Amino acid sequence: MWSQLGSFIKRHKFILGGIFAFFLIIIIIVVVIGGGTNDCNTDGSGGASGNWQWPFDGVKDPPQSLDGGQFGDSAASAGVRNGHTFHDGFDWSFGLNGVHSGSTVKAVHDGTVTRVGYASGLDEYVWVHSDDGYNEVYQETFDKSDIKVHEGQHINAGDTIGTAHLNGHMHLGITKENDFGKAESKAFTNDGTWLDPVKTIEDGMKSGGGGSSKISSGGGSGGGGDWTKPGSQGYKNAQAIFDTLTKNDGFSGAGGAGAVGNAIGESGLRTDVVNSYGFGGLFQWSASRFSGSGGGHVKVGNKSTYTLDNELATMQSELNGAYKKVKTSVGRATDVHKATWNWFIDFEGMAGNENQYGTQRDPGAQWAYQTFGGAKIKANDSLLGAAANGATIGGAGSATQDDCDNSSVDAGSADGNIVDVAKSLLGYFHYGQVHGVSNIGSVDHPNKQGVTDCSGFVWLVLTKAGCKTPANMGWFTGTMAADAKGPHQWLQQINPKDAQAGDVIICNEGSGAGNAGHTAILEEGWKGGNTKVIEEGGSGGSGGVNESNVSMAFGSLFTNGETVIARPIKK
Repeated sequence: MWSQLGSFIKRHKFILGGIFAFFLIIIIIVVVIGGGTNDCNTDGSGGASGNWQWPFDGVKDPPQSLDGGQFGDSAASAGVRNGHTFHDGFDWSFGLNGVHSGSTVKAVHDGTVTRVGYASGLDEYVWVHSDDGYNEVYQETFDKSDIKVHEGQHINAGDTIGTAHLNGHMHLGITKENDFGKAESKAFTNDGTWLDPVKTIEDGMKSGGGGSSKISSGGGSGGGGDWTKPGSQGYKNAQAIFDTLTKNDGFSGAGGAGAVGNAIGESGLRTDVVNSYGFGGLFQWSASRFSGSGGGHVKVGNKSTYTLDNELATMQSELNGAYKKVKTSVGRATDVHKATWNWFIDFEGMAGNENQYGTQRDPGAQWAYQTFGGAKIKANDSLLGAAANGATIGGAGSATQDDCDNSSVDAGSADGNIVDVAKSLLGYFHYGQVHGVSNIGSVDHPNKQGVTDCSGFVWLVLTKAGCKTPANMGWFTGTMAADAKGPHQWLQQINPKDAQAGDVIICNEGSGAGNAGHTAILEEGWKGGNTKVIEEGGSGGSGGVNESNVSMAFGSLFTNGETVIARPIKK
């Protein structure tokens, strides 16, 4: 038998050799080309594998985004990112995909938390490195208290990263660049450093690495659902804002749409959202605005009063009072983007904090303009009435002694104990534009390594000294100056010549928000720019609580802005 087999092989060796070569080629094709790991993926996903899931419960594939919030190059991105056409991630907008302020952010992939920190443009962020080479960054929605993970912690897909509630969205970025600094330096460069998060997650789930993903309608009693869908509470809230402003207050269609765009960016069109600083409602009003210029329609701390009717009444109280300027800057606008921007600056009070404009407001305003027929609605001067021509809250203009001579309320005497308290905090805190007692430890036992800003420091000093202050640092320099001039809940404006140690100086340009305002404690009687002060941060400070003088600490805010000297009101 073996001799016959050998004879057969000799006679047909060329045929058998060809068959063997054919099957060898097939094996090479299957294993090397088709069955191996694809290291040359060019579709923006990076060839995802392993355990993946969406960052929020209730997401349906494919997830929705506002124009400019999607990954990649787009004209919409250029419109919201100062000309940069490339967006390095995906923005999970409040009001879409079942996401809202208060939603739990979940890990999209297994990995180890390698960085938890703060960076300008990212706000508080979480950076996760996965064993397969991916890095996931969650940003633009947290304050410190929202983050529930720590550096060095191993997490699995589906584990809680934190709670979303700031800026109207959560930005998710995915990259294979392990160097955080290098990756962030390419945030506006489409060179392959950043991968498409949606496609990466989709590919990962298709490869068998899908984590749990519950399907829910999202939303809540104050809004919720997809606000682009007629009949959803978010849609109804948007239409109510638009109709109130255009039909009752005489706003143009562009102006009404601009307000709606800001409500989308602030709250995702939810009335019941309250963040850890106490800012709440459709436009994320501060506690002091609710109880002051807002007319008290919403009772801070009583969630049952955070209703659509009460918040519309709050909006109108402010537009007919302290924020009357908005009737001109927004109400008479004919350009949707300009109206949206002016509402952000003049009503939201974000001058100096423009980087928080985000990617949600403009496309949201355009949606409202088209959906509610904004092009057909012109401003109604008879309803708008006479708008304020001068400065409103925090309006510019240098103060003189004559500007303060109209103080008719007896402010009492200054409290020297305030200076002692302020001096006891010298060297405390890192400077950051964040509020909330949790960021500094507690009033009685402040954490020297805590984080706060100038108005947070002044709040702490006055609170420890037994003076009246709003709950949980619920003010900023714009509302401080407004209170000193008007309601006098916490401060009373005085003539600079009457100023003493322990009084407060406030300087604002525009609304006073962000870098457009500063405040400090006077260490002595008024000596103009040479007056000694104790401050947190400031032009002349090292970033923590320090001693300086008015000229150094306030810089151009003192020379070009409005200065208010105020006496704290004792309990």
